Amino acid sequence: MRAVAVMPLASLLGKFSIAGVVNSVVGYFVIFTCMALGMEPVVSNVLGYSAGFITSFLQARHWVFRSTDTVVADGLRFAPAFLIAFGANFLVLAGLLRLSVNAYLAQIIAGVVFIVVGFLTNYFYVFRKRRP
Repeated sequence: MRAVAVMPLASLLGKFSIAGVVNSVVGYFVIFTCMALGMEPVVSNVLGYSAGFITSFLQARHWVFRSTDTVVADGLRFAPAFLIAFGANFLVLAGLLRLSVNAYLAQIIAGVVFIVVGFLTNYFYVFRKRRP
């Protein structure tokens, strides 16, 4: 019985990871382009994660978690969950920059924090109603 419960979770983690690669490419492209154009790392981070917001929601809702709830209900849960994940990301980024960690490395580490918190909030809170 346990294998049945683990398999869907493993599948979700795999899909979430693939979607995360897409979101990361979009987000880091915006972040690093902004930084290369002379914007501050924190501003670049906000712009990059803003760019990934809609892409992330659509991928998570339709492909990763296959939600059966309404778009509005999912969206109303997704927005604060995204903000929680982004808040964790932002705190880690700010802390690492304050410790003089290389800005590019700090962005990547903060991104990992965003992914972990994002999966947990999406799995347990946002997309609770899903198709198998």
